[in-house]
Amino acid sequence: MNDLEKTVAELNEKLNLVLAALSSAAPPCKYSLHAWLDEWLQTYKAPKVKPITLYALDVAVRVHIKKGLPDVPLDRLDGLQLQKFLLSIPATRTRKTVFDVLNGSYKTACALKLLRDNPMSAVSIPPHKRHVGAALTSDELADFVNRIKKHRLEKFFLFLLFTGCRRGEALALKTDDVDYENNRLHIRGTKTDLSDRVIPLFRSVADLLADLTPSPFGFFFPFRPDYPTHVFKDFCPAHKLHDLRHTFATRCLEAEIPLKVVQTWLGHSEIDTTADIYTHVSQKLNDSEARKLDDFLSRS
Repeated sequence: MNDLEKTVAELNEKLNLVLAALSSAAPPCKYSLHAWLDEWLQTYKAPKVKPITLYALDVAVRVHIKKGLPDVPLDRLDGLQLQKFLLSIPATRTRKTVFDVLNGSYKTACALKLLRDNPMSAVSIPPHKRHVGAALTSDELADFVNRIKKHRLEKFFLFLLFTGCRRGEALALKTDDVDYENNRLHIRGTKTDLSDRVIPLFRSVADLLADLTPSPFGFFFPFRPDYPTHVFKDFCPAHKLHDLRHTFATRCLEAEIPLKVVQTWLGHSEIDTTADIYTHVSQKLNDSEARKLDDFLSRS
């Protein structure tokens, strides 16, 4: 092989390498980050999640991701950028929701071959530690009930106190869920299969619902999910809205209702969940049980 042939062969080899690299490169992504998130929510999440869940995902996109990340082509963001963005979110629960949205949407994009590599594979965040709430004390409860009188959310808060329902379950309550004849109340569970349940229509709940005028669609409490949460903090800053559920459970235990019954009313799939969360009974009950032991020991 002469020098010319050798040169041509080397050039052809280099050209083939360049062509191979170009053919293996991913085409430019046709979606921007914001556009893809909107598409992902509507096409992949809306058809299969409950409205309350879709609302939470939509908030994560609108309030956090779109305001915190630029609307660049989907394949322009790298793992380090996404890592720093997630760590800038102070609330660990919100951070976890945003992480789930980004991780799920990028996984779907990769499955559709919209991009070759998933930058979220290089992202990790500290785990969200579940907040175990505390029931309102007798004094806190009395003050809270007094302060919410005449407020438009008074009946909603009382419903949570009287049933132990989660926020989303109360918001989903419709006229068809109330069986006055058999004193039964259908709770549309938002978590596990067992959280969709039927509980007794307590007298206090029946009286409360009788004072309400349902919406044209039959809902007793037609509020945006975040509205009761924010208002509750104004009335009871030391607690979270979910603590009304803890308060209901604690009052059940104070009334010596069996734990298995409380589990059913709360819609927990495992009794250990009920026991783990609600064994922190009120100090009043704790003291009364201690006095029982003192009396027993003094007689022995």
